[in-house]
Amino acid sequence: MAVEENQVLPGRALPFAGECRWLISLDYDETLRSCDALQPVPLEFFELMRQWRHLGVRWGINTGRTLPYLCGELLPCSPFLPDFICTCERFVYVSREDGVVHPLLEHNKRCHEHNMQVRHRLQPLFHAQLAELRRRQPSLAWIIAETDPLSVEAENSATMDAIMAFLAPFVTEQQGVSAQRAGRYMRLADARYSKGTALQTVARLWQVPSSRWVMLGDGHNDMHAFRLFPEAFCGAPATAHPEVLEYLQSRGSYISSTEGVMEILHAWHASVMTERG
Repeated sequence: MAVEENQVLPGRALPFAGECRWLISLDYDETLRSCDALQPVPLEFFELMRQWRHLGVRWGINTGRTLPYLCGELLPCSPFLPDFICTCERFVYVSREDGVVHPLLEHNKRCHEHNMQVRHRLQPLFHAQLAELRRRQPSLAWIIAETDPLSVEAENSATMDAIMAFLAPFVTEQQGVSAQRAGRYMRLADARYSKGTALQTVARLWQVPSSRWVMLGDGHNDMHAFRLFPEAFCGAPATAHPEVLEYLQSRGSYISSTEGVMEILHAWHASVMTERG
């Protein structure tokens, strides 16, 4: 079953009763997602989320992916749904008391309208910049995304490093615009919306202060959220982009010695148990 943006998701999150005390926000690609094609999200992760329910933990995926792209892989392998999903660094979906995950339609409509305004304003200017990039650095391999004229897909992360270095002065000049980057992907977007503000929208619904957030990710769009909410528990897998690792190291955040999120989550849990005495 194909799931389109702003649809109710098939399936349900785990039942939840009482106060939501902690929010765990997880980037998907290169963070929660493993290399196992049959089970991209480890079953041990789902079991951990089940075990921590009594602590008041709700969890979600916070990704640059679209909902169809995420659900096409996530739903077949998931014993239950996340409590929330944030897609495209802006759209928000949350579970209700019955566990069904619904879109926040008014929020998502507002995000879409504001980003379409950015698209209409910037598309010709942005494409002129990309034409100049092609002229100056013809060896770089990249394309404009088919579904979004303000999104670029590069051959690899190193190529995107070069593209971002070229585009940085242009982006800085555009008032109210940010470059949301994840690995070899980048999109220009309304600066009012990001992974951090999407999570903030979820947190307001469940009245969870940012000091009780866990934010894990490996890319520049995650670092944007880390900077907005430094009081949260922030962490990254060992495979994160070097600039992300450098930033987290500078503020004493947790960096896993392995791929994935399990080591970081256990470290966070141990710190919480220590605080509780």
